[in-house]
Amino acid sequence: MRRIVVASVLVATMLITFVSFSACNGGTTPPDNGDTPINDETPEIKNPDTFIIADISDVVSLDPAYAYDVASAGQIQNIYEPLIRFDGASTTDFAPSLATEWIISEDGKTYRFKIREGVTFHNGNPLTPEDVEYSFERGMVQDYGLGPQWMFFEPLFGSGTQTSRTDDGLLPLDEIKSKVEVDGQWVQFNLATAYEPFLQILASSWGSIVDMDWCIANGDWNGTQESYEVLNDPPPDGSPLHSITNGTGPFMLEHWEPGIEISLIRNDNYWGEPANFERVITKVVPELSLRKLILEQGDADAVAIPSAVVEEYKGIEGIVVHEDLPQLISQAFFFQFVINPTSNFVGSGQLDGHGIPLNFFSDKDVRKGFAYAFDWETYITDALQGHGQQMASPIIEGIAYYNPDWPMYSLDLAKAEEYLRTAWNGQLWDTGFELNLVYSSGDLGGKIAAEILQNNLFVINPEFKIKIQIMNWPTLLTEMVAGRLPMFINGWAADYPDPHNFIFPFMHSKGVFSGWQKYNNPEVDALIAQAIDSNNPAERQLLYDQLVERYYEDIPSIMIVQNLAPFVFRDWVQGFVYNPIRPVYAMYVYQLSKEY
Repeated sequence: MRRIVVASVLVATMLITFVSFSACNGGTTPPDNGDTPINDETPEIKNPDTFIIADISDVVSLDPAYAYDVASAGQIQNIYEPLIRFDGASTTDFAPSLATEWIISEDGKTYRFKIREGVTFHNGNPLTPEDVEYSFERGMVQDYGLGPQWMFFEPLFGSGTQTSRTDDGLLPLDEIKSKVEVDGQWVQFNLATAYEPFLQILASSWGSIVDMDWCIANGDWNGTQESYEVLNDPPPDGSPLHSITNGTGPFMLEHWEPGIEISLIRNDNYWGEPANFERVITKVVPELSLRKLILEQGDADAVAIPSAVVEEYKGIEGIVVHEDLPQLISQAFFFQFVINPTSNFVGSGQLDGHGIPLNFFSDKDVRKGFAYAFDWETYITDALQGHGQQMASPIIEGIAYYNPDWPMYSLDLAKAEEYLRTAWNGQLWDTGFELNLVYSSGDLGGKIAAEILQNNLFVINPEFKIKIQIMNWPTLLTEMVAGRLPMFINGWAADYPDPHNFIFPFMHSKGVFSGWQKYNNPEVDALIAQAIDSNNPAERQLLYDQLVERYYEDIPSIMIVQNLAPFVFRDWVQGFVYNPIRPVYAMYVYQLSKEY
């Protein structure tokens, strides 16, 4: 999930390949339950007790404290459970799960949850409040460097604390233990600051509850300082719970064959209503044509498809298409404000027509000129076949405090020319420039976006030359982090549906993108801190309105689009209710059934 699209601090969810899912509106609709099938015969439902998904991504890890990609999260949310869940289609309302009730203090710094009684883990052990306390302390103790635990450190320890590792060593274990406490049947979280999205974080896969005794028996953290030091920031796939599971959820792990499939079986001792399926199988099928074939044949109940091909699925007998609801994924052009001197992508390194200086994009007129030179309408038509929408800022539709009336740029070559004639005290227009614009291999949308900008800038002035370069994701990531790319295209997927999760990485001086870009506006940093520390919705709205105005004026990056993407099912699948924070099919299985 998340962060950069091939993931969040880097998972295969952050890489924007535009294979997204969405929807609940539009498209083909299933027949009414009262309709009489052709020939008065009910069509045969294949594999009625099994739900089969054909996806493009494999699971990375089954440890909920370690996994940070949507494919893993989908399976984890069927095996494990959090204290609360997102309620239906809402990203701001919650329903009980392993907690039956909760209380938030008036100052927003104390959260108390009453733990459900009578729940057992898959191995038969009873759920206790101590398991809940252990689950969150264990996550912060493990604190995999490329994992999701930063989301707990920030609210519990304060803004700026996103890891257990400090310049002086590890955070004291006693401090970690002081943040989550048991009080009878209640578990209490002691936050350092009011943090409105804390409930959203708890409701996600990294908020899953594990069995303390079972974890310790399998070599996990045993509560001691020594164990903390040994298990902190494990190597890739190094978690003791990487491939074994023991949750309280409606399904249990049957087997996981990496790169091939993962199979879950129904938990017949589940505390809630039993699942409708005896088994859930997610197959890794990279080939789009093969995914389509097995869906048509009824050998899969749901398949992942890119929005650009959705029209091919409409009208196919037995297939239902849900489309065009916004995904919580955005894509942007990013400027490097101070390019690393070791960069190989700046040509001459001078403003002489054969390259660019290292601070080329520090001139706001350049950034504004580039913004007015981009054609969103053409991009949405050519790259997304109409399944996308322009966004004014990193706060996209589907996130709290989103405002459709925020100002945004539009294609205007005359204004682009005006700003570019002014840039660099007028010198840029006469000398021109050459620079490299990089996108990730496999990102067709990125390719089209780069070509649109390249062409329009050349039309404005033939001396404006953009060289488009493709990089594989690991190389692009390395060069991006090092600050060697003058300009690049990337995307962001939500960790949780709050503005902070989008504004911080795009605008804060320590943000994932803005930090690498060397964009630094102390006033913006102060507004971001004020917004996340507030538990007053009206105040937060005002602050985010101000931040979007600053984004429009400073233009540290150019928002391209928010993707609108499809879910496709066999028509015998019932019960689908779309929630934009759930981007993969596996997250919906418990609520689904197969019937006519």
